[in-house]
Amino acid sequence: MKIYKWVSLFLVINLSVAFGQSWRSSLYPANWTPGFSDKEGRFLHDFSYAGYHSGLDEIPNRKNNVIDVTKSPYNADKSGQADATEAIQKALDMAGKQGGGVVLLPEGEYKISVPENKKYGIIIRYSNVVLRGEGASKSFLKCITTNLRSKIVLLVAPENNNWSKPEDNAVALAKDVDQPTQRIPLQDVNSFKIGDRICITSDVTDEFAAEHGCLNFWKALRGPTFYREIKDIDKKNNSILIDVPTRYYLKTRDMARVYKIRVTLSESGLENFAIGNVQNAEQGFNDNEYNAPGTGAYQVHSSQVIELRNVENCWVKSVSTYKPAENTLDIHVLSNCLSLNNSRFVTVESCNFQKSQYNGEGGNGYMYCLMSNDCLLKNCYAENGRHNYDFKLMVSNGNVIYGCQSKDPRLASDFHMHLSMANLFDSFVADGDYLDASFRPYGSGGAMHMYSTTQSVFWNTIGLQKHKSSNYLIDSRQFGNGYVIGTSGKSSAVLTTPVSGIKGKIEFNTAPEDFTEGISKGETLVPQSLYLDQLEKRKVRIKNQAAKK
Repeated sequence: MKIYKWVSLFLVINLSVAFGQSWRSSLYPANWTPGFSDKEGRFLHDFSYAGYHSGLDEIPNRKNNVIDVTKSPYNADKSGQADATEAIQKALDMAGKQGGGVVLLPEGEYKISVPENKKYGIIIRYSNVVLRGEGASKSFLKCITTNLRSKIVLLVAPENNNWSKPEDNAVALAKDVDQPTQRIPLQDVNSFKIGDRICITSDVTDEFAAEHGCLNFWKALRGPTFYREIKDIDKKNNSILIDVPTRYYLKTRDMARVYKIRVTLSESGLENFAIGNVQNAEQGFNDNEYNAPGTGAYQVHSSQVIELRNVENCWVKSVSTYKPAENTLDIHVLSNCLSLNNSRFVTVESCNFQKSQYNGEGGNGYMYCLMSNDCLLKNCYAENGRHNYDFKLMVSNGNVIYGCQSKDPRLASDFHMHLSMANLFDSFVADGDYLDASFRPYGSGGAMHMYSTTQSVFWNTIGLQKHKSSNYLIDSRQFGNGYVIGTSGKSSAVLTTPVSGIKGKIEFNTAPEDFTEGISKGETLVPQSLYLDQLEKRKVRIKNQAAKK
């Protein structure tokens, strides 16, 4: 498999560190601690909180209450002849009602579908429920519904719970927060208790938009959003201590506030199977045909194979896409593959997603899309999407893409729109791809893409081959400060030269120039992984703090 090739590449690189002239980033000395910055105020966020249980626990191997979906009373057909959707759904719901369990898909092919009157085919709606196959080369889920416009094949989400909406009255911040912090000053703390899950957010006011050069272009957006847990309360000083630092400034001017959320789905996962779409047989898959009824593009537009939404501490592990036997085209999925939406602490590990039928405009052909807090993509692979890896929206922050590979997307893996903040590409291998964090004057009305990210980091990026439309491995022109530290490989050049000007009614300026170090010298960068090193440092801090107590 292709994945093993770049695992070998990492071994070669690590040997070169051992025997070559190693170097460290000036922003990451050996004694680095959170809050370190240079004289210009440039700094690296602490990305170590990404993933299942904030990176502190491995994904569990659940063994309790294993339900074989092919046995009575579920009797799912593993021959691929009869539709197994209802049987799988009943087994998942029963596991949830029993307090949790593993729904096992024994080796075989399971035909599934999405009803016309539903937005999804199969849903995990309870905590502690795992859908598990016997391996991505043995257990197959084949979705036969080809008119999937704006629908999801496999959804992990609680019912009647939306973290975007307050569960209680919001409490205003007492003063501005302008740096990453775990201490939040509030007008009043009496409505909160330790262990509460909360949302810390602010609005995209005209003043906020103007500070980002986006007045009149950011009217319909949600502002910076951080989902957190309260770890301590200081009633004397009206402040709360949260589990993960903030990632961007919060101003009382922008109605910065805190409200409670309910976490009603956690500890659930998808494991060890392959999933694919039967191809759409209609004609019409041009870029702008997604809004033309009767075309194939219209029928598959904005469809999703897997989505996790409003969940905490969940996972997707060793899941692949595949080409159903009846597909005459070499495609695995109709449009989008995986979306992490409005969630936190999700790990996606050792997954392989490929070959979307529609890579047109309007939000199609994304293999991995991150719109959540502090999630981790680890050792994953993507091929032949429109954008293989992607960040969107101000809720997308603190995420890490570590040890992943991308091959031959139509367009760049990118920070796509609306100022996602403080995300990390770490030890990423680009094979016919490039990474883009540039100004994007696209979209319409009050939701223009504009500045796509700020304070994000490219660390130890490896370019095997150039993308067909770029001479650069990385194009980083972020709002404020961005960071490119260590590149290597046949394609290792970066583009950071600020651009400014006027396009139509849009005036833009990406100065100051993003920070760069070690271009074409990534093989000898120490540490090779920022995420793993920061995680180890945090574990040591936790251990030392526990010893003091």
